[in-house]
Formats: sequence, structure tokens, C-alpha cells
Amino acid sequence: MSERRTLQVADMIRLDQFLVQVWPELRRQQLRQLLQAGEVLINGQAARQSGQYLHPGAVVEIPMSRPEAPSKPEIVACLPLEVHHEDEALLVVEKPAGMATHSTRGEVGLAQQLRERFPECAHVGGLERAGIVRKMDVEASGLLLVARTEEAYRALKREVKHRLVESRYSVLVEGQLTGEDLIVAPIGNVKATRQRLAVAREGRPARTFYRALRHYREEGQAYTLLEVRPETARLHQIRVHLSWYGYPVVGDRVYGSRHHQSILPDRLFLHLGVLDFPHPVTGEPLHVESALPAALQSILRFMARPKG
Repeated sequence: MSERRTLQVADMIRLDQFLVQVWPELRRQQLRQLLQAGEVLINGQAARQSGQYLHPGAVVEIPMSRPEAPSKPEIVACLPLEVHHEDEALLVVEKPAGMATHSTRGEVGLAQQLRERFPECAHVGGLERAGIVRKMDVEASGLLLVARTEEAYRALKREVKHRLVESRYSVLVEGQLTGEDLIVAPIGNVKATRQRLAVAREGRPARTFYRALRHYREEGQAYTLLEVRPETARLHQIRVHLSWYGYPVVGDRVYGSRHHQSILPDRLFLHLGVLDFPHPVTGEPLHVESALPAALQSILRFMARPKG
């Protein structure tokens, strides 16, 4: 084994945040390499999870030097970062469709843009997490909550857990859905299917409210524009619930119909347009809005055109 450094933990802290204090330029891929190689020892035992907590007095052994950094994706190719709200504790930013929340396969993610523009966010919430409180599907768009301090991050996570953050989505689905209702159905992993998640008896409780806003028809296919408010925060919750209900989200290749994809081939018609939540420091109510993207507006105008 190569030359090692031995460090002692003074205060309770996450492993990834502790290592960032040692190596300020450490990136997630490098930490993953270290853990997979068994190069990080805690009290003599190989660490396996970057998010595990270290207690005061714990002894951490690491190599003298960190692994070589992978090449950095070019920021210049990205869309400008749109900020809808900014204060000392938090940001509310716009994630465009087609951009991952975090960088994948050499592509630039929203987190990298945040780290470049707001360096204080870089390791809030964990190594390279950039303070992002909740992720969003690559193919979706809309508002994302970003904490600028650890205190704000923890407070916002508590607000999400206790359902104090209300999210309102604009969603176009296949089929004619009327009125409003609350979908209550547990969501869990299902093996031997092409879908990642599904309504499953053994799943976690999930609740999604919807309200029909307008109906459309194009080439014999009915569509409904919905306002959707998830009351829980499960992965892919809106997509899974609406598909299970019989009204898949337009553009959804995973949970939706295999038909009628030509109307929106490159993204989901799923946009988080409104956030209401208490400020994590002052407690004052915050209301942030994002307009429906032009591409989605044009689809609605096209379907609403006079048909003769």
C-alpha cells in the first residue's frame, strides 16, 4: 500500500465533507475511486459510503495524494443559468429539459453550472452536490431549490419531509381526464420489467393531486393539460401515478405509451412552474414562478388551432 496520512476527526461530519477539507478540489468520481479501491479507512475498516457520518475521535487513513482528476466538461456549451430567486440562504433556479441535475458521462449538469457561478454551494449537501435539495428528471424542466449553506440545506430537507414545500407542475397527458382527484397508490421497484418503478403493494406511500385544465385533440388522440401537485416526493412519482391511472405523460418513453410520441420526441411535457415554501431562515412565505417553456407553449397553440 502507498504512503498514508492519518487524521483524527474533531467534530461529527460526513465523510465526503471531511475529505473535502483535506482535498478542497476533490470530486465525486475521485472519491468513488478511493472507496472502491478500499483506500479510505475509518478506525482500520474500509469505508464504503461517502455519506456516512464520522464521530469525534474517529481515525481516518487516506493516501498521501488524491487520485488524478477526470477531465472537466466544457461549461461554454451550456445554456445560461436562469435564477428566479436569490438570497444569502438559497437560490431557486431553472433546469431546462435535456440537462441532468448532476454531470453524467462527461456531460455538463446543472450542479456543475452552480459550482462555477456560486462556489459557496459546491459541497453543500455532500461532495459536489451543489446544494440541490431535490433532483429532477433529465427530460423535465422547471424550478429547483438550491441551498447556499448547510444550515439552509438541512432546513429545506426538513420542509420537504414535512410537506411544507408545495410544487405545482404543468403536465400534458394522453387521454381525456376530467375534474380533479387525489391518486393514492404506493410506489416501489418492480423486477423483470422495462420500467424502473411502478405502483406496488410493497412500495412507499405516495399521493398525487391533479386538476384538469384543458382538453385537446390531435390526429384522433385526446390530450389533457393538468395542474399536478405531488403531496409526497417519490422518484418519478407523477409519471408512475399518471401512467398507472391510464393517462401517461406525453413524451414519456419509460412509463408512457409507445404510441403518439411524435408530438414531443425529445422531452417530457412536465414542467415545475410554481414553488411555495417557507424561507428556511426567516420563515417568511416564498412564492416563485416559472413560465411554461416556449417549446411546450407552441405545442399547446398548435393543438388549439382551428381545425377545418
